[in-house]
Amino acid sequence: MVKIIPYSGTYLKSYQDFARRGWGKNCYQQTEKYLNWLYQENPYADKEKPFWLVIEPQNNMVVGVMHKMCLPWLIAGQKIIASSIHNLLVAKDYRQGSGLMLIAAALKDTAHAFCPGVWPPLSDAYKMLRCQEIDALWFRKIIWPLGRKTTTARKLDRPDSAQIAAMVKTLNAKSGGHVLWDAEIFNWRFLQGPKHIFLWEDAANFLILSIGQRKGLTVARIIDGHIENENSTLWPDALNAARSLRAAVLLGYTADKNLQKYFLTKIKPSVKHPLVFFYHKDKKAREMNFNAAAGDFGLESFLNN
Repeated sequence: MVKIIPYSGTYLKSYQDFARRGWGKNCYQQTEKYLNWLYQENPYADKEKPFWLVIEPQNNMVVGVMHKMCLPWLIAGQKIIASSIHNLLVAKDYRQGSGLMLIAAALKDTAHAFCPGVWPPLSDAYKMLRCQEIDALWFRKIIWPLGRKTTTARKLDRPDSAQIAAMVKTLNAKSGGHVLWDAEIFNWRFLQGPKHIFLWEDAANFLILSIGQRKGLTVARIIDGHIENENSTLWPDALNAARSLRAAVLLGYTADKNLQKYFLTKIKPSVKHPLVFFYHKDKKAREMNFNAAAGDFGLESFLNN
């Protein structure tokens, strides 16, 4: 019988060996840099229960894992700390029930949790737990063959403090449940860890893209932003910026009504896509209005520093 325990440093080597077997020998999940960024440098990290492991007790070996990212959220007008659970992986021989045990452990001690990118049959578990299914728009644009074009928007590798303050203010002004940004958590999320670029027109029109490797290809993903100008060139700018970084595809999803409205004028949404859930302990559905930066790690396979 396996056991579910919170991660501690004594399991680092066993965890890294398991991560390399499951995600590949060069996966970002096995690096101490990733673990330190997510669980030590994050000002809202849960130091006592950073993430969850499945342990095979006979050999005291890691055979499963579920990570979480703690962020401040504004939900129903109140600031709360919610976990974004991600990177669920269980060894093949231990999958009967272990995934559900991990989910139960992750949700047990929290009032709210974000559960992104879930495919069947795992999505059935979230439905069984009466998690709120979120109406998210998914899109995918192939941009091969590679080429280089200029962008109309100003591409920033690192925004200045005034631009960060402006983006924080804009992102926090939306209605519904969303990440509650401030300069500290914005810097940690976008500038201290996985690589991001910023497309900036002005305080009301900007996009944040993540860049990473997936199956040998460079992939770009739009993970946050805001667009007030319906004639904004930020969509073609995002394609051109991704192309200039030699990305083969631009992906994204959003539950933000503002970006959904803009993207629906530019691209047809994906028909087949994962599901997105939000767990509320009281089982009450709420207006949710957030972007993928709340929990998207699938393509962020290298760190800046």
